[in-house]
Amino acid sequence: MARDAEDLASLALRAILQIATHTSSRGRPDATAEMTTCAAPASARAPAHAAPASRARAPVRVRGSPPSLRRGTSRLSPCRAATAVAPATAGVDKAAARELVAWLTVEKGLPSEAASQVSFGDGGVATLVSDARAGEPLIEIPQNLCVTAVDVADSPIIAGLAAGRGELIGLALWLCHERAKGALSEWAPYVATLPNAGEDHPLRWPLKELETLLQGSPVRNEAVSRAAGAAEEFEAIRSLIASDSEAYPSEAYAFLTKDAFLDALSVVVARAVWLNAANVYAMVPLVDLLPVVGAPPPGVNPAVAGGGEAAGLQGLAKAAGVVDYDAATECVTVTCACEARQTVPVVAIDPLARNSGDLFLSTGVVDQSHCGDYLVMSASTVNTDKLYEAKRQILEGMGMSADMQAFPVFADRMPLQMLAYMRFARVQEPSELMTVSFEEDKIVSPMNEYEVLQLLMGDARELLAEYENSSEEFELLQLKEQGLSARAVTAAKLRLQEKRLINATTTAVRRRLAPIRGIPTKQGMEDPNADLLEIFDAIENLPNKPKQMFDDFRKWARGDYEDQIRGGGKGGGGSGCG
Repeated sequence: MARDAEDLASLALRAILQIATHTSSRGRPDATAEMTTCAAPASARAPAHAAPASRARAPVRVRGSPPSLRRGTSRLSPCRAATAVAPATAGVDKAAARELVAWLTVEKGLPSEAASQVSFGDGGVATLVSDARAGEPLIEIPQNLCVTAVDVADSPIIAGLAAGRGELIGLALWLCHERAKGALSEWAPYVATLPNAGEDHPLRWPLKELETLLQGSPVRNEAVSRAAGAAEEFEAIRSLIASDSEAYPSEAYAFLTKDAFLDALSVVVARAVWLNAANVYAMVPLVDLLPVVGAPPPGVNPAVAGGGEAAGLQGLAKAAGVVDYDAATECVTVTCACEARQTVPVVAIDPLARNSGDLFLSTGVVDQSHCGDYLVMSASTVNTDKLYEAKRQILEGMGMSADMQAFPVFADRMPLQMLAYMRFARVQEPSELMTVSFEEDKIVSPMNEYEVLQLLMGDARELLAEYENSSEEFELLQLKEQGLSARAVTAAKLRLQEKRLINATTTAVRRRLAPIRGIPTKQGMEDPNADLLEIFDAIENLPNKPKQMFDDFRKWARGDYEDQIRGGGKGGGGSGCG
């Protein structure tokens, strides 16, 4: 029998590997592809039944190939997976924004039509000058007016300090140096539109506030790690300066204080744009004034990111722009993703489709209207499973991990790819391996489905349990008159956003469980799986059995069963002892 089972498992493995290979040739399952796009968000969290996840992201310490968007050339490198940062508006003065436009046009030769569709008002808010069509360029900034690692490498002051460090660190050093130059900086009009981030960016939050205000949030640990990483980078840079006074004379680097560096890094993390087509981080004048908005879910029209009628929401629609490098024009271009009317705000769609938690870590802002917001949950197989090796090979053939696979969980849909993965992970019979589908929402068996849904429900409950108080966010957001700090309000918005997603998943799982537990009839609730449910009820009640036995023992000790013993029970006769 063992040999037969082994042969059957081998047959199943070969059959599904064929299916897996076929699926892989057409592209990964949706959720897997989504997670590739999201570049392993910081908000990923493993459920209770999965092994601990390892984190490889440290955005303030990114290492990568040198950028290739160089002045005067269009030589580009292949796109690579990277942690992008989103642009964010930081309260730019209207006069500074207009001075920047004048400087770019008069002194830097920016064509007048390059940004003629957009007007910058108070706070640097961009609005459309006239109606725009989908696919129409709104802003075009030539590559020679963008600041990249090339500019960092060309600086005799900061090139040595930035060598071997991430692009974001180099750009932060560049900004520190240009700020120190003041009016003498070649980039002074642009630097004026990069005001201090202040103390409200997550990189500047005190450790205690990160731990308390982000209680329960999946991004709390990542926020702490990033803040610590930024401080470590500064100390390493200062140590390098101290180690070689000849190469780094102290008077030349007096500008590089810890406060100046951390503030500059906060600004760069919030404003720098990742250009997929050019494989480079860039500081892009005018473009980085556009506030970032969350990208819509996969398969949904990008116009939805603009809100309004396109998203089925009330309120003023926005001109949602897609930002990237255009090799044909050698410009960083903001292309309108939707039909938009004159005077509506212009925003930039997040290029990596990050969730609100990851956007908050970069920008310090919570996008409460994020149309494609999601949480990241993980699942794994059981390594003691007799079919583990077969499952591992099949999953790896599909581009997934058997030990830890992350999936985005959206508010408006069941995580079908995650369900398929968990169904596959919980299959106990070799013959059932071939019944699992990663392309269709197909139940393997009632027992398998019940187990999977219960696990998913448990994960959601554990996520909610991490938060200290389920109602505190509503209280915080409603009692503004109590003088709450900006950090407390921002954190409350984030926690509330995350809880909405968890509750949406919980509701969806309950709806899925209902048909398995029973169906309504004229006579009442009829269980279609009565035998199965009896087994599950017995399992669920196991923790209560000791208490029931103790209560029965107390009743016997009090003599509660004496009449039944004497009378022999309902039928009479007998001693009751069997």
